[in-house]
Amino acid sequence: MARTISELADGQILSLSCSPTIENQESFYAWGVPKHAQFFLGPFNHLSPESLSQTAGLQDFASGFDIIFEDTTFQMYSPNRQQQIAFVRRNLKAKGLMIFLEKFRSQDVEEYRRRELQKDHGFKVRYFSEAEINRKKTNVLETMNLNEVTLDEMRSVLREVFSYAYIIWNSGNFHSIAASNSLRNLDLFVSCLGPVAIPSEYTYGEVPAPFLPLPQS
Repeated sequence: MARTISELADGQILSLSCSPTIENQESFYAWGVPKHAQFFLGPFNHLSPESLSQTAGLQDFASGFDIIFEDTTFQMYSPNRQQQIAFVRRNLKAKGLMIFLEKFRSQDVEEYRRRELQKDHGFKVRYFSEAEINRKKTNVLETMNLNEVTLDEMRSVLREVFSYAYIIWNSGNFHSIAASNSLRNLDLFVSCLGPVAIPSEYTYGEVPAPFLPLPQS
């Protein structure tokens, strides 16, 4: 996604993607080396302001990012969102946006399971065999589930860091949240979003929807 955005922007947007998984790097460069998009092979917690300023090819990002997108990353490491967000936020500009896409734990265990079954048997079966789905459950999801947090827990953490936030996407147990200390930039971003391209039966809740209290008009 970052690579595509940089290509379409023709140099107006520089992007840096990171992952510790070599297959993701291979996929990133499968169609050649993009002009305006970089890839860092390593975990997100290796990208501090200091390391960005000292790493060849990454100095352009040392002054900070306008947008940081956490794409189902934190849940692979630990449930400590406070520490994770505090670390990553050091790379965010003062009026920048941080976007979080995560799978959230629910207080209602049965509802959580129902949505998982809907995803596995209503969607994944179109692309994966039952054996592949079960293998992912064992190798990835069971570990990831231990590191999920609830939406209420996420709200409590974000409230300590950001003034404003919206839920901008939802599907099953997944939600995407955009947060910022600049209401102007956040509203501009949300106003540019198109309709959610997902069947209504997979969506639970209206989007965009306020996640942190917003000023009364």
